[in-house]
Amino acid sequence: MKLIEILGCILFLWSVLLVPTTKSAVMQRQQKDLNVTNPTMKTNVSTYDDDDEDFVPYQGERFNVFDWMLFKTIGKKYSGNILLSPISVKMALVLLYEGAQDQTAHELAGVMQLPASRSATRDKFSEILQSLRMICPQYELDIGTRLYVDTTVSTRQRYAAIVETFYGVNLINTNLSDTRLLTEEVNAWVKNVTHGNIGKLIEDENNLKDSVMLVVNALFFKGTWRRQYFLAKNTYMGKFYSGTNNSVDVPFMTTINRFYYSESPELDAKILRIPYDGHKFAMYLILPYTLNGVDHLLTKINPFILTRHVWLMQDIPVEVIIPKFKFDFTSHLEPSLRELGIRDIFDDTATLTGIAKTKRVSRHLIVSDVLQKTGIEVNENGTTAYAATGIQIGNKITYQTFHANHPFVFYIEDESTGTILYIGKITNPLQQEGSTGNAKMDFTSHFGQETRPSLPVTSDILLIPHGEERYNFFNIDLFQAVNKEIEGNVIMSPTSAKLALTTLAEGAKGQTRQEIQAALRMPEDLQEIRTIARRTFASLKTFKNGTEIDVATRLWTKNGLKIMNNYNTVLKHYYDGDIQSLNFTNGYTAEETINNWVRAVTRNNVKSILEPGSLNADTTLILTSALYFKGRWQKSFNKNAGFTDCFYVPKIGCQNTIFMATTAEYSYGHIASLNADAIKIPYTDGKTAMIVLLPNNHDLDPYLQILSKDLSYIPMSALLANLYISEVNLILPKFSIESKLDLRSALEHLGVHSIFEMTADLSGITEDGPLYVKSILQNAKIEVDEEGTVAAAVTGLSIVPLIGSSTENFRANRPFLFAIVDLQTNTTLFAGRYIRPNLSN
Repeated sequence: MKLIEILGCILFLWSVLLVPTTKSAVMQRQQKDLNVTNPTMKTNVSTYDDDDEDFVPYQGERFNVFDWMLFKTIGKKYSGNILLSPISVKMALVLLYEGAQDQTAHELAGVMQLPASRSATRDKFSEILQSLRMICPQYELDIGTRLYVDTTVSTRQRYAAIVETFYGVNLINTNLSDTRLLTEEVNAWVKNVTHGNIGKLIEDENNLKDSVMLVVNALFFKGTWRRQYFLAKNTYMGKFYSGTNNSVDVPFMTTINRFYYSESPELDAKILRIPYDGHKFAMYLILPYTLNGVDHLLTKINPFILTRHVWLMQDIPVEVIIPKFKFDFTSHLEPSLRELGIRDIFDDTATLTGIAKTKRVSRHLIVSDVLQKTGIEVNENGTTAYAATGIQIGNKITYQTFHANHPFVFYIEDESTGTILYIGKITNPLQQEGSTGNAKMDFTSHFGQETRPSLPVTSDILLIPHGEERYNFFNIDLFQAVNKEIEGNVIMSPTSAKLALTTLAEGAKGQTRQEIQAALRMPEDLQEIRTIARRTFASLKTFKNGTEIDVATRLWTKNGLKIMNNYNTVLKHYYDGDIQSLNFTNGYTAEETINNWVRAVTRNNVKSILEPGSLNADTTLILTSALYFKGRWQKSFNKNAGFTDCFYVPKIGCQNTIFMATTAEYSYGHIASLNADAIKIPYTDGKTAMIVLLPNNHDLDPYLQILSKDLSYIPMSALLANLYISEVNLILPKFSIESKLDLRSALEHLGVHSIFEMTADLSGITEDGPLYVKSILQNAKIEVDEEGTVAAAVTGLSIVPLIGSSTENFRANRPFLFAIVDLQTNTTLFAGRYIRPNLSN
């Protein structure tokens, strides 16, 4: 096995050496020809070998927002030296996430910025672990995780299989009441993984009293510098300034050599990269310009700024002077994790039912503390680091100076995956150890515990969804606005309405465009808008395994109306739309033409979008957007298992309804923040599913107004992350809903006013006079039975000239909300509310 891993390392190094450069070859040759020396200092000056690779930063999606937020939170609380291993913390926490549900899972996924699904999270950590476990002779790296569970706890077999398969973690059932034996075993294992550097993770065996679970992760790294940058003979004693009037004498390493270097006006700091041997790891040092600048640095630093400046780094001669340092650090992370928003795991409300077989009425597994011990030594040869957890453009020919004689920040990164192994802050190189405070217990869980008070979330926590996730907020906003206006059953397609509005925004200007952008959460950059829209709607034209999605957009114009060439091009290229001229003076014929198109696109499910007499000679433009969906259940309901029973209608009571029934494994969870149960019922294409939300107390919210409002605060990705595979007795009514909606009032509620007024600016569509939107109509229909779902919707914007007129039980036997979601983009294709059976809308 080790031979295979070493061969893998050789192949990896070979690929690195062959990676294409992004810098000018001429510039590289010019820099290699330089031979810079400093006559005032004896130092080691070397040049790159001809076969040395060019540094290209990690190009994939980075996974380090949590790393920097945790480091910044600890840095603001503790003024001395700091050392944190983010990946060690995340490896421990993700094991809890795999067994978490409800608010507990939501907090862990949100704060750690985990991928949208559990499968994507497993893939991400598998990639990281595969990289870290690669064996190379140029460096040493050991990582391991153990999960100890008391023999009195009945662990779920599925959980044990997941943590072993995807995280390489062996779940060890043992007698945790024998604290002395357990302490000796854990400490011996940690000592072995960290090569003897951490002798005791657990100092006092009494801390393990009454424990039922213990998660331990250990990490060791030892790397030598890529070259002999720092010679021992050049090390000298000098002043390190911890403040304006405070200094200590420390040994400094020094060299003049070629390094990748950048300067950041935002951070008011210099950034230096020092690579380790093996073409895989590097240390980055961020040095403030001023003696007291580290506090400003901690406030401003974030991974986005760092990523930008890493890409801007230039390979130039730099005079480097950095202190030798060695210290140990102990972190008790509960206060910091609470401040970031991970609170539920520490409270009696923790839902870790995916780990142990417990019922809701039982006492819960909760976490008592998260403890990490770390250490690092940096000298002329390189770096040794260990951890246990129980996270300006230069273009000068002359050399730059990087004199780290005052507090600075550093981190060590696996550059092949962008994974941060360690982050640290040096305020005093002579300080040997530090701690965030006293531990109450090592990384341990209990059944039953007093609830601790929650701490407020700091204002700089990065829980903001990415652009496409924000683009999906409109779906819930519009659905909520429609719910307020209509009683009874509702079906609508936010995606169809969004497509129509986005298309309209392409021809809007000024206030009209700004209102649409604000409502849709569209970014400022036009190209980014089109990229998001194109990616979102490209996924809406598929046919796979019996599940079909189709979307179409058409602009109907009166004969002779001149459409701007640019708008015509954009409509075709980004929205797959087209334009067709009509004679609106013959209203009946025009209506039939448009309605026939609607019927064709929706496979005859939506019969019409226009009512007779809705068109006249004043009509100039009609913009229609149609969405069709036909899905077969991945697990069909048994037609023979259907039955008739009561569906409880508000203010009416029991109404007999035909129910479908099945028992199978589904993604299911109780969403505490919504006070509702949720289930994901997948379709055969593997990329779409129906999400059904069933409130726990329907008496308090009979028409689901509160539930639909609360949905505005939870991104679809976070909701899905809270669902856990369980065997479920699923009982769902067969139903059919058809809604004919005028969305004008709902959109005005969301701040979209201008398009309906005489001041509308739609001058990007046509030069033939000013226009405004008369109405936005949507006809939608859905049918749900044992085999699957058929849904269709058409949204039409009528535009006229200004001179014209204006084993869990999921028994859905009471009102519920539902949505059909594209799981790849978290786009809500259709959303609905089911209040009463057989109710005509």
